[in-house]
Amino acid sequence: MKKIIKTLLVFVLLLVPITIVNAAVNSNDGTITIKNTKEGKTYSVYEIFKLESYSGSAFSYTIMDDFKDFIENGEGKNYVDVNEAGYVTWKTGASEKDFSQKALAWAKANNVSPVQTIVATGTEVKFENLNLGYYLVDSSLGALCGLTTTKPNAIVNEKNGEPTVEKEVQELPAGSWGEENSSSIGDTVNFRTTITVRSGAQNYVLHDVMNKGLELDRTSIEVKVNGVTVDASNYTITYGIENYDATTKDTFTIKFNDNYVAGLADGTTIVVTYSAKLTSDAVIGAEGNPNKTYLDYGENNRTTEDTTKTYTFEFDIVKTDTSKKLLTGAQFKLYTAKTGGKEVAVKKISEGVYRVDTTLIEGDIIEAGHVTIVGLDNGTYYLDEIKAPDGYNKLTSRVEIIINNANNNATLDINNTYQEGGVRVENKTGAELPSTGGIGTTLFITIGSILVLAMGTILVTKLRVSKMEI
Repeated sequence: MKKIIKTLLVFVLLLVPITIVNAAVNSNDGTITIKNTKEGKTYSVYEIFKLESYSGSAFSYTIMDDFKDFIENGEGKNYVDVNEAGYVTWKTGASEKDFSQKALAWAKANNVSPVQTIVATGTEVKFENLNLGYYLVDSSLGALCGLTTTKPNAIVNEKNGEPTVEKEVQELPAGSWGEENSSSIGDTVNFRTTITVRSGAQNYVLHDVMNKGLELDRTSIEVKVNGVTVDASNYTITYGIENYDATTKDTFTIKFNDNYVAGLADGTTIVVTYSAKLTSDAVIGAEGNPNKTYLDYGENNRTTEDTTKTYTFEFDIVKTDTSKKLLTGAQFKLYTAKTGGKEVAVKKISEGVYRVDTTLIEGDIIEAGHVTIVGLDNGTYYLDEIKAPDGYNKLTSRVEIIINNANNNATLDINNTYQEGGVRVENKTGAELPSTGGIGTTLFITIGSILVLAMGTILVTKLRVSKMEI
């Protein structure tokens, strides 16, 4: 998009046709000096009207060829009258500011070349050897074009300011605004950009670029000035991929209408708010997920870029026995409270790795071993053991886990013995309970049984003998 910008200071000039010639003009000895210039910025002058003569406060102007169509057939006729002899007079009540902006826009659209162009190397620029005339003064800084007459010398002051942009992100849950925050994957993250408008505002285009871990909610964008929503007719939003860096996912630009921004007082703030979701593509840990913004203004000018970062973290669970030896077969759920609370739903994405997933009503069971939970906000969580390894006692209360601006990963040695880091969850096992009886008792019972049978046999035999004797 071609950036057109202009800036300058308006000097009110009454144009009055007059036929009295009391001064020789157009000797190419005119000058325009611009003070308070910004180093590296470009300044140009366009001659709109030729000054044929002047005397005191009386001036006689005719139209320069490059601007004839603009004055006679274009919007310029709304600001000046032209008589049959080709002399111009200023319309009563016409706005010099509007005239200068429209004249400059017309010159750009019709490839009218400036009389002179200078890039500032300090705080002052001087145009020399100019014809005497009525000039449009243009600055690449901004918006308001200046009008002045060389008779033969003119001095103008650069009044265009350099706008600023501040980018902020809101800490969750909804709280203070700052340069960074933390969030869980799936959470909504709120952003705020504040543009401070400066004099000469023109060609303001706000750029916003997210990395692939943030997904813009296009319906969330709001633009306000002094707390009042700005009518959408005053700006245009464009969505799409910005080739900002390799991790760009989605972005938007807001191009403000020149007439709207130019009408705002110096120092006015335009506040743009919007939301994005932290996605499963989010970068985990210290690198964070950046959201960058900057403002283009004037002609090829750009503010310093401002960036926020949204962080999300991970931690490891290591299930061990009392000797720190890795155990398998345990099952867990993650919660937000010591008792009750909300389940933090996770989804198994690979062997030993689970990612937070807010789309799930109920998450997958965490099976440990040694596992990693990815995509958590700062805060305190509670691990609930719902099944212990076979032969081990299940924990009777939840294990507290604290995430504080850092990943918490564990290390094990080659023998799968826990070394450090992460969250170690220890299970204990009891000894086998004693049984009722051993081999001595069994032998005693066996012998006793044999003796009982023997005595029974003897008794039966004696009873038979007794009957026979009778």
